[in-house]
Amino acid sequence: MATLLLTAGGDLYTVGKLLGHTNINTTQVYADVLMETKIDAVNRISEFFKPIDTNL
Repeated sequence: MATLLLTAGGDLYTVGKLLGHTNINTTQVYADVLMETKIDAVNRISEFFKPIDTNL
């Protein structure tokens, strides 16, 4: 639920309060997962923009 809320644009503080977290660090764990997901997506996209090897 937290990852979905953050992906949809929710801020850490609000998401944490909605989930009943008393410490923002608890909610931050979900933001770290979200960042890893974004990095993976960018890395996949970058594969499409690699130069084509014409020396085959």
